[in-house]
Amino acid sequence: MQELQELHKNMRMGVAPRQRVCYGNTTMQEMIVNGRAVALTAGVTVHEAARAAGIGIPVLCHRDGLHPSGGCGACTVEDAATGRLLPACATRADAAMRIETASPRALAHRKAALELLLSNHPADCEAPCQMACPARLPVPEMLRLIAAAKWGEAAVLAQRHPVSCPAAPCEKACRRKPLGGAVAICAVHRLLAGAPPAPPQPPPAPPPKIPFRSRMTGLADDTLLALAHEKGPRTELADGEAFTREHARTEAARCLQCGCRKAGDCRLRELCADAGAKQSAFAGGHSAIVRERDGRGFAFDSSRCVLCGICVRVAQQAGASIAPAFRGRGFDARIAPPLGRAWHDIPAEVLATCATSCPTGAMSSN
Repeated sequence: MQELQELHKNMRMGVAPRQRVCYGNTTMQEMIVNGRAVALTAGVTVHEAARAAGIGIPVLCHRDGLHPSGGCGACTVEDAATGRLLPACATRADAAMRIETASPRALAHRKAALELLLSNHPADCEAPCQMACPARLPVPEMLRLIAAAKWGEAAVLAQRHPVSCPAAPCEKACRRKPLGGAVAICAVHRLLAGAPPAPPQPPPAPPPKIPFRSRMTGLADDTLLALAHEKGPRTELADGEAFTREHARTEAARCLQCGCRKAGDCRLRELCADAGAKQSAFAGGHSAIVRERDGRGFAFDSSRCVLCGICVRVAQQAGASIAPAFRGRGFDARIAPPLGRAWHDIPAEVLATCATSCPTGAMSSN
């Protein structure tokens, strides 16, 4: 009688009835996802069951093979049977559930969760200088290579992008401009490309439209200046003086490194574009920005970290004795080396794995 009543209820609501498929003496349970019957296996989560049936649910803090966290809210779904909102990656599937992956409540919760993450994400997806450059020169990468004394690689990169604009729109867009003058991007570019000053050109085309870009907003000038290794003013040349590699090193050190190293491969950015999330939805202060290097190619930028904990769980699963860890609580929570340790104390292969697993540009290794 109870099953008949449930069948009638589901038919009135337009929900396909759950089936129990029998194989010999074994009964396979099913749940309903978006009106479809989805087979369940023991211990499977809502996310795993839906994915096996070809139904996608977005995830951010989840990674296959790791213990689920469910803390970011990006995978929120609604169980229409109870009216509860659930983290799909960390909720065990049950035959009594009627999951809606894109109900208005679930979508609104995902968007709000992403916007809360963005409220403490003062970081540029692409640097303003790169967006303004008509040749789309990856300026931060070029200057980063110079700072690392990788002149050959910097020259190859510069020569791929023609020196084509004498008006220097990249320097007009430089965030360092009010802090001692813009970085001398054009002079560095010409030095590496071996090119003379460019002749007049038509105005550059606007950068391509991208659904979502985060911006480095809400930071005081002293905070911005602290992100640069060189605090001094822009290099000014005397009449007839040539721009040299030493000048280029100084300018590279002045760069604030606004752009993200994973701008084209950022899970947070993809999800925000899909959800229509806005960086300005929630106002408030930012956590202190920490940028650290280990001297072996690994880099950590706290302004891009969403505290997903994937790096911590990846290292734990690998059995690393020294690994990234959560430090602090609440608004002061951050990812850092264990207390009393530094990034260079963590094995390079562990950091490389963490950087590869990081869903944003918070960790990178090259």
